[in-house]
Amino acid sequence: MKIQYAAYNALLPVASLAARIAAPFNAKIADGLKGREGFKERWQEQASALGRTGHLIWFHVSSVGEFEQAKPVLNLLAEKLRPAPLEIALTFYSPSGMQYYGTHDRSKKIPAIKFLEYLPVDTAGNVRFCLDVLKPDMLVFVKFDLWPNLIIEASRRTIPLMLISGTLSPGSHRLSWAARRFYGSLYSKLSGIAAISQEDADRFMKDLRGAVEIIVAGDTRFDQVCRRIDSSTVKPPQAIADARARWIIAGSTWPKDEDIVIPGFARLKSAHPEAGLILVPHEPTKERLKEIGSALEKASLSYRLLSSVKDNASITEPVVVADGVGYLAELYRCGTIAYIGGSFTTGVHNVMEPAVLGLPIFFGPRIDNSYEARKLVDLGSAQVVTTSGDFALEIGALLADRTLLAGKGMAAAQFIRNHCGAAVRCVDLMEKYLGRNR
Repeated sequence: MKIQYAAYNALLPVASLAARIAAPFNAKIADGLKGREGFKERWQEQASALGRTGHLIWFHVSSVGEFEQAKPVLNLLAEKLRPAPLEIALTFYSPSGMQYYGTHDRSKKIPAIKFLEYLPVDTAGNVRFCLDVLKPDMLVFVKFDLWPNLIIEASRRTIPLMLISGTLSPGSHRLSWAARRFYGSLYSKLSGIAAISQEDADRFMKDLRGAVEIIVAGDTRFDQVCRRIDSSTVKPPQAIADARARWIIAGSTWPKDEDIVIPGFARLKSAHPEAGLILVPHEPTKERLKEIGSALEKASLSYRLLSSVKDNASITEPVVVADGVGYLAELYRCGTIAYIGGSFTTGVHNVMEPAVLGLPIFFGPRIDNSYEARKLVDLGSAQVVTTSGDFALEIGALLADRTLLAGKGMAAAQFIRNHCGAAVRCVDLMEKYLGRNR
């Protein structure tokens, strides 16, 4: 294992150099590098402002999705530990997460978060500095974003280390022959793992050495999506809600998804004139919107940009294209059926929001990354489509049978509701170890 750790540390400078070379050509990499400049001064300044009269828990999340998973736990911790003062240090790896937290996070900010920063590069010197400055009572990782040097140093200092909403999918590279011993040694340094399913827990157990407590807590995203849907006061544009169209919401789409959805919807529309399509690209850049517009024109489908939809206007176009971010959860409220993107590329995106609202779901073939997508397929509430013809045929069948459509949607919503409660189980596990290093 020493050889693998040595190789990891030897590769860090190479990766940093590669990032700097790539930065002029990749805005996300450039933002990440810029955000980490001068981090030591900011860390010291923020840390000096902490009250330090109660527990300080450091949560690290990779990006937006992991932050959403952490939210129910953050909220519940603050409630359960009241009136004792609790302070949260929150770090992101991705610029997308930092930008979302500051700009697009519509939820109420969590008052216990007193420290917000990028996680610096995982060098031994950097992690020693961060732990010296923060002196956390616990360090919590979410899903799978584990950093070797940070874990090794925190473990050496006997700081309790937790992984919540832990997942280890069957196809994960962490299970490959070259990586499993390395990651197994990291998991063995954790105090506790709250896995999302028994299958994930079993995969974690195979390579563990030592007394790591593993529980099946479920996925905190179920808690978060229910909380957000139940408490949201944000409404979709009234014109969309009032339209007579039976909206198909195509969320977080990539070009390969649109190759299925757009011609598929054109075929569907001829048999079901009441159908409408709201297309929400994963990244609504000018270039992507131009590509989508060209594809719609090729399919003889007129469209309107979401930003041009006014509450007092009627929508005559069959397609609406979202040209901004942060609207998808509200748009699902207007939907009849959902198609979820990403399933022809890196893996399917979030299926939980449309499911809890009772929408039958469609997606492409790559769903191994999503426990709930696989389970919804087993329930019959979700279905894989691989061609535009499949898209038109299968969605058309549901539009033609309202009883079947309602039944599939009801089963999807019940599945999500039945899986709530993960946050409570995660917090219970954390409380067993909180303060043990004091």
